Amino acid sequence: MPLSEEVDCAVRRPASAAPPAAAAPPAAAAPPPPRILCFANQKGGVGKTTSAANTAAALRLRGARVLLVDMDPQATATLGLVSSRAASLHREGRTMAQVILRERPLAEIIVPAEGDAATACDVASSHIELAEADSRREPGFERALAEALEPVLGDYDAIIVDAPPNLGMLTWQALSAAQGAIVPVRTEPYDAMGVGLILSTITKIQRRSNPALRLLGVLPTQFSRRKQVDREVLAQLRAALGDRVALFSPVPEAALFGHASRNGTTAVALEPGNRAVETYQALADALLGKAGWPLLDPRSAAAPGPSA
Repeated sequence: MPLSEEVDCAVRRPASAAPPAAAAPPAAAAPPPPRILCFANQKGGVGKTTSAANTAAALRLRGARVLLVDMDPQATATLGLVSSRAASLHREGRTMAQVILRERPLAEIIVPAEGDAATACDVASSHIELAEADSRREPGFERALAEALEPVLGDYDAIIVDAPPNLGMLTWQALSAAQGAIVPVRTEPYDAMGVGLILSTITKIQRRSNPALRLLGVLPTQFSRRKQVDREVLAQLRAALGDRVALFSPVPEAALFGHASRNGTTAVALEPGNRAVETYQALADALLGKAGWPLLDPRSAAAPGPSA
């Protein structure tokens, strides 16, 4: 199915349904704190965890109180931000597995900010045990994360949720708890073709379990203007999404992100002024109501560079 048709199906709704999740908030509307923001995509390797961690760091850089919740059993965000404590946190029962599966209070498992105080945020770590949640069936289980977050909402200006790379129960929980969702998409043909599926999932969750959820936009990642295929995919996304879903300015492909990961930190923490993190810095400003959303400028992003 062409991408434009996938988007049509994803945002289609009956007349009696809630307003579509696809509308981005107007630039003048300040989001009410705290904002619970979920980064979600059923595909792996699209920059989801990188986007969650760097947006959290950019928010911290602006003085916001931030909690990053790792809902991915692969625990990539955990290993990247609190790797030295990951094993001990599991032994102590201080992971999201205990919160979701055994109803331990979230406040008891939160790891206070470590490292650079200007960009480090509190972390609710994950562990492979959390994967058990996808096979559990009990009434209202999709609201488990929302219930767990409620007692700590007043402690934070922003809560960033990193969802797993699938459309299982943990992703449903993450989206059911969120007020806003951002879909990172790598500018590769196969990655772009799956956008309709995650948009459809967000629309269903908005209709069935979380009317407050809003799709803030699609975030292109690992974009290289030098590559013709990247420019073509970006153009296809722009045409398919139209004015129904916001398309953010792309995050460029940059060695800085890999360097930051190897050093257990974020690109924003390493080089906050680097052009590679401009979109994350702009997202933080928008989330705090200080600026409008960093929407794609089709003239600059689609301009061809050297052939590659």
